[in-house]
Amino acid sequence: MGTKSLAEARANFENSISYIPDRYSKGIDRADWATPAKSDQAEKNFNDAMSKALAAKSRQKGVAEVSNEDWKDAAKTKGAPIIGERIRGALGEWEANFGPVYSQVQSKVAALPPRTVNWRDNINNRLVPTVETWRKAAGKT
Repeated sequence: MGTKSLAEARANFENSISYIPDRYSKGIDRADWATPAKSDQAEKNFNDAMSKALAAKSRQKGVAEVSNEDWKDAAKTKGAPIIGERIRGALGEWEANFGPVYSQVQSKVAALPPRTVNWRDNINNRLVPTVETWRKAAGKT
């Protein structure tokens, strides 16, 4: 039995593009990633893997394998062409999540005392309360 050429394998793969999305969606409908991911065993596995990665300095080694120029090139050629459309597609979600936070901050800023000539008073009386409101509205303490 002979093997397919690369061109034939590519053509077969390309022809499958028309039915992959439907199969992918059906697979998603059957999937349950959350139940096993929340299990005690999954947490133990994660902790064990993180301990090994930390001990081996895996993050640091991985970072050393990619030059700054390689990263910049990939970000420009892969990220730059699509980032605008991805942002456009997420605007509704962004507004729903950011809107309530922003509204709380706007209310706080409107109620702040007026600026003074004392920079320290301005930091304590205007900046600190504003930052605290941002953090609290975002669910941080």
